[in-house]
Amino acid sequence: MCTSLQMWSANQQLLFARTMDWHEFEHQALYVPRAYAWQSVYDQQAHQNQYAILGVGRPDRYAHVDISDGINEHGLAVQKLTYSNKSEYQLKPDATKTNLAPFELVLWLLGNYRSVVDVVAHLTEIQLMADEIAAVQYGRMDLHFALTDETGRMINLEPVNGELQVVENFVGVVTNAPNFDREVNKLADYLDVADLEALPVNKISTGNFNGKKVFPGSYTPSNRFIRATVLKERAVLPVDEADDVVEVWHILNSVTVPKSIDRSTTYTVYRSAVGVHSRTLYYQPYADFSLRQFQFDAKLLGMNELVVLG
Repeated sequence: MCTSLQMWSANQQLLFARTMDWHEFEHQALYVPRAYAWQSVYDQQAHQNQYAILGVGRPDRYAHVDISDGINEHGLAVQKLTYSNKSEYQLKPDATKTNLAPFELVLWLLGNYRSVVDVVAHLTEIQLMADEIAAVQYGRMDLHFALTDETGRMINLEPVNGELQVVENFVGVVTNAPNFDREVNKLADYLDVADLEALPVNKISTGNFNGKKVFPGSYTPSNRFIRATVLKERAVLPVDEADDVVEVWHILNSVTVPKSIDRSTTYTVYRSAVGVHSRTLYYQPYADFSLRQFQFDAKLLGMNELVVLG
């Protein structure tokens, strides 16, 4: 599950948002400082991050923080999403590379890279590992990853044949399906994808919806992808970041998964977003109608709701 969405405002502020759809788990707003030291659960290799991180996740999983999504001090933003049982990880470690458990990738990327370009340039130095010979058995983790930065470039990182493949995401939306091109092709029934160079901000279509289908209403990855894309396409252009949060939250309402007795034990455990330029975290747990807000600001880091890691 999970839906990821980015949207610009008129004053060129970028918001990167998501629903975290999963089984119930502990989650909190987190601040991870520079020089945070941790050991990979895969091989117990010691690591030390270079950059500070603001995000959402678990403060202590297998003896180190587990970041599900967040932003670092340079404006790189990363999210992890489930990947519909299609992740293919390495079985044998490579001593010349950084070998990581899949869930550790967000912590590694945010802690060590400044931008999407920086990440892409170093991808061949990273391996995501299955746990067959890991120091700690962490089970199968089907994950892929969404990244963006101040330039607005959005990519998906997909673990295929043991390698992290870069998929350029011009739509600005991603869910959980394993073939992004196939998901984009499905949009043809709902809008006409056009030349992006000639389009207004946040748009990917001609704006002609005559004769097109009404978007679907279920919670499958494809249907959430279509629904979020069409609603983003037809949304007003937000004035600024505060307005952007309002508009994006209404789009997220359309893909937020409620708890259900019969459908599944998964639901939208929380929703979050980062203001990429303002370095602001927005965070809303399932049972809370308020929207919490945190920034890279010493005056805010002492707030009780934010877990500050040493």
